[in-house]
Amino acid sequence: MTRACALAAGLSAALAGCSTDGGNNPLASRSTTVEYYRVFDIRTDAPAQSVTKAATDGINRNVKDAVVATPPGVEATDLPGHFKIADPTGVPAGSPVARGPSCDGAAWTAKATPRVRGTEDMNLVACLFPYKSGYHLDMVAVFTKPEGGIMHWPRRLGSVFLGTPEKFTESTMMDVVRAIREGTGANVSLVEARPNLAGTPWMEPGTNTAQGNSGGAASLAGAAGAPAQPGNAAGTVKASSVPQ
Repeated sequence: MTRACALAAGLSAALAGCSTDGGNNPLASRSTTVEYYRVFDIRTDAPAQSVTKAATDGINRNVKDAVVATPPGVEATDLPGHFKIADPTGVPAGSPVARGPSCDGAAWTAKATPRVRGTEDMNLVACLFPYKSGYHLDMVAVFTKPEGGIMHWPRRLGSVFLGTPEKFTESTMMDVVRAIREGTGANVSLVEARPNLAGTPWMEPGTNTAQGNSGGAASLAGAAGAPAQPGNAAGTVKASSVPQ
């Protein structure tokens, strides 16, 4: 009995030690919203068809079920466009509210809701806006990430071997930029990024970290062997500004 009590006391102490992470209890179930936002300036004289084809090739490297569109009659503007967030207050009662940002004025759009390990509802949008000097590529990804609970440690262990949703998001966005640069010889520069993006990872060869299966789901099975990209820190955790 004494030995059993000692073992129980030791196990309780070990669990207590494992359950603290910066003052938070990881065994308490919760979820956080993570947002990635990237804007790139793309300077190129390549034909529009070449640019949009390269962008499609780039998104298809990781996401097999993206809905891609190239609206006709889009003209280049003096200044680059920017996606807009839908305003639910301006929608008539009973009408559906647009999910995610609007790409009005874009020459190419890609929207997807890939099923990625470690997330519940990833929403990915990319817009390519033509202007007189080239294009602006706006990309945003928002997802809810479950944390804590009885699956806390299994999820952590799985992320070591299968990768994280943050790595999938970063790799997907960088592959779109890489494909455009490689396919058109464009001069690419970063305009804005949240969270911060260090270095120039779009200049480096990429490794596909996800392949769509027959159902169009994204898997992170290959992420463990992929090289980590600079600036691949975890996304900022905050209330999402993009409708889910």
